[in-house]
Formats: sequence, C-alpha cells, structure tokens
Amino acid sequence: MEHVAQTTTETIQADVRAAVQWLRESGVNSVFTVGFCFGGRNSWLSAAGGHGLAGAVGFYGAPGQREHPGPIQRAGEMNAPILALQAGDDQNITAAENAEFERVLSAAGVEHEIVTYPGAPHSFFDRRHEEFADDSADAWSRVLGFIER
Repeated sequence: MEHVAQTTTETIQADVRAAVQWLRESGVNSVFTVGFCFGGRNSWLSAAGGHGLAGAVGFYGAPGQREHPGPIQRAGEMNAPILALQAGDDQNITAAENAEFERVLSAAGVEHEIVTYPGAPHSFFDRRHEEFADDSADAWSRVLGFIER
C-alpha cells in the first residue's frame, strides 16, 4: 500500500501510454487493459486516457470518486468498450455505484457490460478463486469473449 499511495492518475496513465506505444511499435494492433481492484479502476480510467484502446476490463474496481474523479465522473471521455466484473458482496463498492456507472456509460454511449456476481466478495477471482470457481469461470469466459469481439 505504501507504493499505491505514491501513485497519481497522471503517472499511471503515463505508464499506460508508454506501454501502449511500445506494444504498437512491436506490431500489436488491439490493446486492452485489465486490472483488479485499484488496477480495475485504473483500467477503466485508461479508456478515458486517449490511448486508443480496444477495450478496458476491470475486476471489482471502484467506479466512483475517491481522491480523484473516477470512471463515473470520466465516462463521457471514454472511447473504448468497458467490461466491469463486480463482486455483489463487496464491502467497499455499492450496488448504487455500479448502477450509476451503468447509467453514465449508457448516457455517454460507451459500449459496456457490467456484471455483478451475487454473494461474491471483493477479490473473488484472484484470492478466492477456488471458493468462487463458477463465478471465476464465468468472469474469465466474459473476458475472453470481450477480447474476441
């Protein structure tokens, strides 16, 4: 967490920009971002970063405003499809935030899919994958389908 506290939206997006540039120079045409929790939020924010992404996937990312404007506040700037895989029993991300994220993405005309897994806790895919194997398998299937489309 000490390293997370040192990050800024600007420096994260500078890193994304450099990575996308390197991938494109290496011949990769379709670039997606994928992240979990803090990374999920920043994956979605990358869709508003002007990187020309093919899509942005986030697992249990916080869509609302925290220290800085979040994906909800920046939905109108997003120019890549969004896949949000949320935990229904997340103590830090409410159903209301997810509903607002859905609403603003729709209003902004951003292609998106928001899936909430009822009863699944934060980190269900990574730390508790075995316990939530069915939800994790469905989430992974959705990621692969999103990338394929």
